[in-house]
Amino acid sequence: MSAGTIDAVIPNCTESLSMLEHMPDQSVDVIIPVFNRSEELIRALDSLLLQTDADFGVIVCDDGSNEDISAVTNLYKDQLELKLIRIENSGGPARPRNVAVANSRATWISFLDSDDWWFTEKIAEVRKALDGSCDLVYHQLQTVRSRNAAEADPSVHREIIGDAIRTADPLRHMLKFGNPVPTSACVVRRKMLEKIGGFEESRALASVEDFDAWLRLCVQGARLKFIPKQLGAYWIGDNQISTFDERQMEKQENLFRRQLELLPDKYLKCAKSNFGYLMGSYAAKLGLPDARNHFAAVSLWNEPVRWLKARVKMMGVVSGKRS
Repeated sequence: MSAGTIDAVIPNCTESLSMLEHMPDQSVDVIIPVFNRSEELIRALDSLLLQTDADFGVIVCDDGSNEDISAVTNLYKDQLELKLIRIENSGGPARPRNVAVANSRATWISFLDSDDWWFTEKIAEVRKALDGSCDLVYHQLQTVRSRNAAEADPSVHREIIGDAIRTADPLRHMLKFGNPVPTSACVVRRKMLEKIGGFEESRALASVEDFDAWLRLCVQGARLKFIPKQLGAYWIGDNQISTFDERQMEKQENLFRRQLELLPDKYLKCAKSNFGYLMGSYAAKLGLPDARNHFAAVSLWNEPVRWLKARVKMMGVVSGKRS
């Protein structure tokens, strides 16, 4: 090789190294909290084996299961870069998620509940969106009642969960419309999760700890990116019917009280007004006597449309009492 050729190669190498240094780190760890549900965990892990982009790690955190979760994870130890962590039972997914995050060194954390699963292009599609312009990426999930993963098909019309943020202010959107981010569809920058202290582990927020985390991320200025594609399945069971009872209503109230302490002042009126509408709707659905009081908290000036809807619902509550 001539000296001229060497001189030509060296700048190209330097340029390539410079490009690599400025490329965003797209390392991903998939975190799966599990309590028993060995059969469902197999289905979730099988979906990871089928990913077209296999460049990710897996951390399964066993929340004190009675079943032998290691017998399941050992089936995949030669096929996945998988780590199993076992902790004492905490009664919910928040602590196992937090423990798994603490054991991750990846830039991005992708959550997958043990009873859900992903379609083959999930990681590949999400990785396209992982860059310096966002801190949280999420997509749609298809609800499925069958245990058979093969029956979940993105081309088949089923109920879809996961909604786009329709305003420039994601925090205000969530306060008004609720949680648009399914946990099994969410990929979060690890440093942002660490910044908010992870998921709240109190049982007072069990089942709403994910929404609490997304709200706190938004308070910290997290940038969200939505992928309008069905990239996974949210399993609700063959015969399971989602119900909302007074215990769930209490969890929502706990979430609201907590957020009042954390929200910037400019969001408080919006939060109180929309919480009144939400809780009034729940109370009316459950036939509770305090529905009217909740609706009365809806602000005409902040939420004129919801104020009108609340007044209509209040009349329905009153007429229902008289009948």
